[in-house]
Amino acid sequence: MSSFFTVPASQRKRKRGEDIAGKSRKRRGVEKNDRDDAATTDGSARRKPLRPRDNERDDSISGSDSEAEVELESGEESEATSEEGENTADRRIRLAQRYLDNIKQEVDEAGFDAEDLDKDLIAQRLKEDVDEAKGRQFRLIATNLDFPNAAHSMFRADTDSTTGVAVCQPYAYTVSRDKTLVKWELIHPGRPSDKKNSTAPRRKKPKQCAYVRGIKIRASATQQHGHTGEILSVAASPDGRFVATGGADKKLIIWAAEDLRPLKTFMTHRDAVTGLAFAPTSSQSGFGAQLFSASKDRSLKTYSLAGEDSLAYVETLFGHQDHIVGVSAVSVDQCVTVGARDRKALWWKVVDESLTKFLGDSSRSETYQTGSLDCVAALPPANFVTGSDSGAIVLWNVHRKKAVFTVQTAHGVDEPPPLEEVTSETSPDVIERLKKNDGRQPMPRAITALAAVPGTDVILSGSWDGKVRVWKLSNDKRSLISLGSIGEVEHSGMTNGHVNGTSDDVDEASHSTSVDEPSNRAIYGFINSIAVFERRNEIVNEFGGKKEGECEGLCVVVGTGKQMRLGRWMKLPKAKNGAVVFEVPLLKTQL
Repeated sequence: MSSFFTVPASQRKRKRGEDIAGKSRKRRGVEKNDRDDAATTDGSARRKPLRPRDNERDDSISGSDSEAEVELESGEESEATSEEGENTADRRIRLAQRYLDNIKQEVDEAGFDAEDLDKDLIAQRLKEDVDEAKGRQFRLIATNLDFPNAAHSMFRADTDSTTGVAVCQPYAYTVSRDKTLVKWELIHPGRPSDKKNSTAPRRKKPKQCAYVRGIKIRASATQQHGHTGEILSVAASPDGRFVATGGADKKLIIWAAEDLRPLKTFMTHRDAVTGLAFAPTSSQSGFGAQLFSASKDRSLKTYSLAGEDSLAYVETLFGHQDHIVGVSAVSVDQCVTVGARDRKALWWKVVDESLTKFLGDSSRSETYQTGSLDCVAALPPANFVTGSDSGAIVLWNVHRKKAVFTVQTAHGVDEPPPLEEVTSETSPDVIERLKKNDGRQPMPRAITALAAVPGTDVILSGSWDGKVRVWKLSNDKRSLISLGSIGEVEHSGMTNGHVNGTSDDVDEASHSTSVDEPSNRAIYGFINSIAVFERRNEIVNEFGGKKEGECEGLCVVVGTGKQMRLGRWMKLPKAKNGAVVFEVPLLKTQL
């Protein structure tokens, strides 16, 4: 007796029918016709013919997959059906115009609710504030600012080379090599004079508020706070409560911003603390002040500063193969750092404990090779710029491994000194022979400082040519456009022009100026640090609350010195140690 299990496999294999193999389904109407035919054959019922209206509906559905057809209850032909000779684009325009006409008719008949309109405006403003706090807002203000006509004022406190500058409106903080921390009050250019009916000119220079040098000894204190080595970095919290300083003595000290009272000293790093940055949104409730610190020990550390009694170290992250010399915060849990001679920039996601590496090594075809990345500035939410010892400014995007745009020798080059000054030979014949075989190349001016205004298209860079150059981030965030320098009218070929990566695009005067030759300019010396913030007008609501309004200009604070922040291989004897503040106004056409 044969069964399913005893039959050969070739015979018991099931074969699908043609209707199943094709995996095709009959339309509902066809299936219905088949059932009606079968019923008619049996004599039990008659097939009901399809109505003409059903055929028209099938044609309209098959002709447009994206738009629904609505059948009118009155039985008339629908207006949404395609007219004769009308394509898809024209049909969409006609339907959109009909929708707008219906909305207009409803508004004309019933009017609009002002309360709902106010709620929509408030929601839109709150959304803009959140986008600005998280770095998602991109405002184009560079072309509205008058950089050449910026007013400047130099201030100093008889210190060594200024190594760092931090700002928290309306105060600025400077640190120097001689273990000094100074607090300054920045004078608002539009603020009226403190003395009424005074004929004396209003003070323009910042006012010194507090001063700390070295260890601040307190007999009753269990721990003596203060730096015993050079202070190399400084940062101010966005909420204005804390100031952090890091030095070559491996110390990270948290100070009270009000009176520069030391609160706590961290000894978590094993080498000099070279970079500090507070998270831009760390002042929101529940988070406290979030601080990032970078060091020569190749580590990045995070801290939580919720209050004077709650200053805590959080964690340590590793990723660089050389000294970390610069850090810039992006958000509460993200920052970007640069390592010196590993030529890498790392984008850190602290919460995820992950990082993205960007190799800043230049190609061999370039004239000046990159030896180290020395500074960085974040452009939230996904861009940042780096500066190198080859004088190049590079624009990066977190979603691309390669550089987006590069400006070569952004601050020009220095020509080598004459052979008569650097050789001990006195014979004219020998000197002439040396000149023929002279293979010295011009030295590019390294980028020593970078800063950016978050949420805008303004980028500032500094070197030792005495100029703070301004760069505009293009609207598509794929290139940098030169806008000259602050307080000085640049060469006409450079203003508002794209830089194609060659030194010929930089101001010609910057190539021939010697580093020891004095010139008529606001800055003379190494620009070791740049800090910037927007000056905005205040908006007072009906409840008396104040909120920042439109941009009125920029305030730029520049730290200068006779030596570099992290190097001693060059010194400018005629330079000045101190700082310079620039007040950049709006263009007259924007007022």
